[in-house]
Amino acid sequence: MVDLIITNGDSAGELLRRTFQGTEVLPWRDILHEGPVPLTETPEELADVRVAYLASVGAGDEEALKLDFSARFRGLSINDNFDRVFLWFEHDLYDQLQLLEILDWFAAHPREPETFVLVQADEYIGRQEPETISEQAAAAQPVTDGQLDLAVRAWAAFRQPTPEAWAHLLNEDLSALPFLRGAVLRMLEELPGPDGLTRTERQILTCLNTGSDLTSVALFGAVQKMEDAEFMGDWSFWRVLDGLALGPSPLIAGLEGAPFQVEDKARVEAYVKSQPALTTLGKEVVEDKADWAEHHAIDRWWGGTHLTNARLWRWDPETEHLIAPF
Repeated sequence: MVDLIITNGDSAGELLRRTFQGTEVLPWRDILHEGPVPLTETPEELADVRVAYLASVGAGDEEALKLDFSARFRGLSINDNFDRVFLWFEHDLYDQLQLLEILDWFAAHPREPETFVLVQADEYIGRQEPETISEQAAAAQPVTDGQLDLAVRAWAAFRQPTPEAWAHLLNEDLSALPFLRGAVLRMLEELPGPDGLTRTERQILTCLNTGSDLTSVALFGAVQKMEDAEFMGDWSFWRVLDGLALGPSPLIAGLEGAPFQVEDKARVEAYVKSQPALTTLGKEVVEDKADWAEHHAIDRWWGGTHLTNARLWRWDPETEHLIAPF
């Protein structure tokens, strides 16, 4: 019996490959909580959008990214060659968005239920031992029609031009995918709040407001500990940190070597060892005396929603409600 495992990336894939020798592993390499994920006619069109974005932020060479996405589609297209397909994903936002995309694809390309199974746990794959991985495999369950239907609706909601449909998911029964509710809420928290900050940005400023002399790399670790389910890699974090440090109205100062550039080793070393601190505006924002959205230009994507100062959807973390653009 030859199985295919689809999982969240290379680190998890390597552990699964070592644990289940002879099994094929297909890593899903995309940071869907970042950049544009708009509605498109085909998955291939979305892949083009994602490749362009990932290349633009230095996540890889554009041609190499194109080859990786093409290989991903080839892996999906030959899934019938395998006796079983395992979807093996974690509970955090990064994984849950990938899981929605993959389930959406399989909803349109169905397999026999007993040959299509899902493994989920609130533990990170890369931190497991082969013994616990084997135990999780034994607990795998066939993917249900209810899970496929929910994933199709949620994936479409995420890609809408406003976050309303995604937020509305919180009013629905999401128990078919037990970690989806947490992911929906965490993604909403990456919209600007009433203070103009996302949750990640707010956590960064909160850490810096304690007076501790944290290096950039220590700051990353401290912010990770504030998450119920860690989902953000270091490169994604550096992009958030750059956004707070650069521009005409920065909230932090002292970030040496910004913006982060992996090709320049000297700058990388200076960057991770620097000790950023709050600016005067940063302190005002932390103390709810200023709205950062009034001090800097916003032009970024959140799923299928293009956020700008003129079209700024916000999320109030206290009331857990969307705030529509004025």
